[in-house]
Amino acid sequence: IAAPAPCPSVSGTVAVALQVPPDPGSDGNELLCVTSTAIDLFGSLQGTPDVGGSWSAPGGGAFSGSFVPGTSTPGIYTYTVTGTPPCPNASASVDVSVTAIPDAGTDGSITLCTTGAQQDLFALLGGTPDGGGAWTAPGGGPNSGTVDPANDPAGAYTYTIAAPAPCPSVSSVVTVSLQAPPDPGTDGAELLCVTSPPVDLFGSLQ
Repeated sequence: IAAPAPCPSVSGTVAVALQVPPDPGSDGNELLCVTSTAIDLFGSLQGTPDVGGSWSAPGGGAFSGSFVPGTSTPGIYTYTVTGTPPCPNASASVDVSVTAIPDAGTDGSITLCTTGAQQDLFALLGGTPDGGGAWTAPGGGPNSGTVDPANDPAGAYTYTIAAPAPCPSVSSVVTVSLQAPPDPGTDGAELLCVTSPPVDLFGSLQ
């Protein structure tokens, strides 16, 4: 402040410090398969989040930051970075969803006679397979789910269920073996004299 003569001017100083607020990044989301490997949710945050923050699980409990599909609870996980006063703490979240994988059952096998009845392949799967899948015949062609031993080939019949993303499709196999029936020939006839020599009747079969 300029003062009247002969007084000198006078002054005062205000020192201003600026504090950078914490950066937790921005919200992200993850869609995982129940069979996926564990992931670090820090990599699911958007932007350039500061390291050193803390995670909380759905419901507010402490969380390590590593989500294990099939073990960890799906939901919203919150990442919080502590602010330096006067800046407050800041948070971002990752919304995690987990997709279940269908059950294609376990492999089965059967041996059929080539003159036998048709066989429902689904009934030959082990476990508790889910319906709605598709069958392929040996060689990869489509199959109705029924094998006709008189017309269909032996081999591996594959049952496949398409899973929702990001889970892969699942499949199981029924191995079909075919057995030809015995052949007794067809009826024959012999007219013999009572004085004829012995006859091997196998040669009389047609």
